[in-house]
Amino acid sequence: MRRAAGLLAVLLAGCGGGERASSPMLELALETTPNRLDPAFAVDVAEGEICALVFDGLVGFSPDGVLSPALARAWETNDGQRYTFHLDTRARFANGRSVTAGDVRSSFERVLAPGTASPRSWVLERIRGAAGFRSGETRAVPGIETIDDSTLVIELEAPFAPFLSMLALPAARVVDVASVGVGDVPVGSGPWVISEWVRGDRVTLTPNPHHALLARSVAGVRYRVIPEPFTRIAELESGTIDVLEIPDAEVPRFLADTERSSRLLRRAELRVFYVGLNTPRYPDPRIRRALNHAVNVEQLARVLQAGESIPAHGSIPPGIPGYRDRTGYAYDPALAKQLLREAGAENLKLEVWLRESAEGGRVMEAVQAYWSAVGVEATLVRREWSAFKQAVSAGKVDAFLLDWFADYPDAENFLYPLFHSANRGGGGNRSFFSDPEVDRLIDDASRILDPAARAEACAHIDSLVFAEAPWVYLYFPATFHIVSERVSGYRLPTLYLGNDFSNIRLAQ
Repeated sequence: MRRAAGLLAVLLAGCGGGERASSPMLELALETTPNRLDPAFAVDVAEGEICALVFDGLVGFSPDGVLSPALARAWETNDGQRYTFHLDTRARFANGRSVTAGDVRSSFERVLAPGTASPRSWVLERIRGAAGFRSGETRAVPGIETIDDSTLVIELEAPFAPFLSMLALPAARVVDVASVGVGDVPVGSGPWVISEWVRGDRVTLTPNPHHALLARSVAGVRYRVIPEPFTRIAELESGTIDVLEIPDAEVPRFLADTERSSRLLRRAELRVFYVGLNTPRYPDPRIRRALNHAVNVEQLARVLQAGESIPAHGSIPPGIPGYRDRTGYAYDPALAKQLLREAGAENLKLEVWLRESAEGGRVMEAVQAYWSAVGVEATLVRREWSAFKQAVSAGKVDAFLLDWFADYPDAENFLYPLFHSANRGGGGNRSFFSDPEVDRLIDDASRILDPAARAEACAHIDSLVFAEAPWVYLYFPATFHIVSERVSGYRLPTLYLGNDFSNIRLAQ
């Protein structure tokens, strides 16, 4: 999933007035102002994180990134194609009504319905009959069957190993469909409810009194929006923010502060940064490989990430089965020049688009300097997100700086969106990379149910794509978060969907 703020984005804090450390609420910062807090329309990290707290799905993710029961207390499948879910009969919406299998079916059909126009309908498109329902050919999805109020059967068009993980995504969260359109936010069954939403300023969550895991340790969770990084740090130091991601440029200072270092939490992100290359414009892989060999990625990572990031020699991050620490593109300016000369591109000129971001600018200015040393003239074009996204997704730019953040901890979430030809453009494959053999292998790997065999298959696919160099591969980042002295029990989740505030305690 894309991050909604600038590249190498920090969790931006907000500009609304906050309360001091005596607040009975956990005070957090949003990356960006949410646009829609509705699972059918959650498209970025801020929206997804809040939706995961307000809406339960059949399954969810623990803070450690492990798939765990939610509305479904148990499930079984024999072939990876037909799943039977047994719902927890204690589950209640925030209005007190019981959650039934019919609610799950209605929520899924709402996301798939053509009239909804959900940008996340792809999450459920593998269910048998979903395509016909989306096109309006059928009035129901035959692959979703309610046996009784607490038993649901879902059948896929074909076995798909990551399906359970996809059911933990926001689009597969369950809503009380009757509440849609009544207010700004549908009614959910998660542990929290939205009690206040001041657009552009803050979102306040309070406990759902009908949830089995009723939060009793804090009065609520308040997300605030503060656009400027230094203002955000000032808010932390004044005690109005409890947990904050430290901007990359500030990490060395915080690490050197012995009084604060014990309150730092480090997370290896399931995320990759890269310069995407428009492969139809540069069909000769020698040009693309040359651009990789021209960049000293190890040095770039050391300088920009305080030595905490890992150079990327593929798209699958460490921590996800399928990652391999293979030999990368060695920093070799002479080889880069030779490859450019062999490809007839000695005087290569290209435009690289990036979103408005100080951190992203630092990255591309370094890459620009490396390329200049081998005779490549790169012009940096800065645009705000919507203009950037439109141009890049339409294939109108030479190259672009982007990152990809895991929706779920599976190699398929990096290979299929980013390199399958079915997703060229806005689907995620913004390099417009196309290789029929890679497409076939990605499709085949998604049907392998044995985890070890699938990890090997995904690693092989990643190596094939890496050799074709549709990107200039940069790094897998790590981030540091600092926790206020008054907070205990906070867990930094592996995934943004895995926030867990059940053990939080606040010293008053």
